[in-house]
Amino acid sequence: MDDAAWPDNVHAAGKGNSSSTVSFADVAHQTLIFDSADIVGNLVLRLVETRWMQRLRHIRQTGNTNLVYMYSEHSRFGHSLGVAYLSMLLMDRLLKISPEMVMPYRDAVACAAILHDVGHVAPGSHVAAKLWGRDTADDHEGISVRVIKEDAEISRILKSARKELPDLVSRILLDDSSLPPWTKSIISGAGWNADRGNWTIVDSAMCSVSYGRYNVLALIDAFSLSPDGHLVIQENRLDALTHFFVARESMYRQVYQHRVLQSADALMFSLIRRLRDLVVVSTKPYSGNPSPRNALEDLGIFCDDVMFSAITTNNYAHQLPLETIFKMTEGWWSYHTESWCECKDHILRDLAIRLRDRQLFKTIRLDLDKSAPCAPGECSEHPLLVRAREIASNLGLDPTYYVLSIQRADSHKEPSEQAPLVILDNNSIVSAAQVEPLINHLCTKRENPKRWMAVPKIVKEKLGRIR
Repeated sequence: MDDAAWPDNVHAAGKGNSSSTVSFADVAHQTLIFDSADIVGNLVLRLVETRWMQRLRHIRQTGNTNLVYMYSEHSRFGHSLGVAYLSMLLMDRLLKISPEMVMPYRDAVACAAILHDVGHVAPGSHVAAKLWGRDTADDHEGISVRVIKEDAEISRILKSARKELPDLVSRILLDDSSLPPWTKSIISGAGWNADRGNWTIVDSAMCSVSYGRYNVLALIDAFSLSPDGHLVIQENRLDALTHFFVARESMYRQVYQHRVLQSADALMFSLIRRLRDLVVVSTKPYSGNPSPRNALEDLGIFCDDVMFSAITTNNYAHQLPLETIFKMTEGWWSYHTESWCECKDHILRDLAIRLRDRQLFKTIRLDLDKSAPCAPGECSEHPLLVRAREIASNLGLDPTYYVLSIQRADSHKEPSEQAPLVILDNNSIVSAAQVEPLINHLCTKRENPKRWMAVPKIVKEKLGRIR
């Protein structure tokens, strides 16, 4: 790596002296240090310089959180470096205890850690996965595997270390059951992992809140491997693990599921729904337009080839070419939404202006209406939603785009999230949920998550809701 390759916030300790370490300034861990003299450290640093990794500087880490927490403008790039750093710290710990289990996979796990998020797209990573994936599951790791296997630059770097490395890294990200379970658990396993362990602290710092802070070094120092290759934590560090679970839960409750953030996401989904609906209408018989693209042009709606592919594809993660996915960055998204603020379609224009100028929909908690509780699966017929649709229609606002139902709470949990494993003082290994009631509680998905609706301010006022 020559001197010109080092960005301003990266310090090559080796320049001018005998040190081979490279450090990155970091908001969570102060400094992320990689040793270029170490084969694995050098491999990670070479991957950092690839175009797919550098592209992550242009992918927002936390969706629309900047509309609630003004400094939350950080990217997936720094997060990926943090995950690789924590993964390598933990492997250094495990090497001292079980070197024969860790050494064969150390390079592959480190590469999987730094590359695990290269498949994210704009706008806002996980928000985008829901926006472009429609009813499909978030499969950004599937895109990451495609990049690892198909991108010549990354594949060449991995193969230069070991011919089978691209396949091994891909299998780790895909949770191949034939591999030792710890290889996947370090990056995205139950309970604490390097991924969660990093974003909890980083997102907390960038949102200028303290909810996500916990003792990360105490946790790393408490892990070991079971005889069958599972990641386990010592019983005497259950307090630190519990603190992490509370921190993660607090970040979801106070940040990721903030009602204003949910409203912003819903507005974004409504915006793209309108664009898709315009394409569908233009393809109907006798529409007068020879193609959907011409129909959009007639309405003054800018839509490049990448956007058109995104809105007309059911499964973007597997159907779009990698070069198309590569171009789906925040700048690409912002250019489109800005242009839509001047289009002829009054609904798309209004929704785009609201998103640009932060004129967001207001939220109303549906469950709070005790006279008409919102039963699971019946929110679409909740009396408040029905009344809101009537009001919107009377105001000339199409309820399809202006009366939105939101159910996002506990979306980070399975029906019953698997708790991490704990090694007790008597050397038996059990689920942390068995010995720590609070962890058990935090791993359990609530039966009745919060439900909201999002509507324009004038609709909320006519419903008689002040706040």
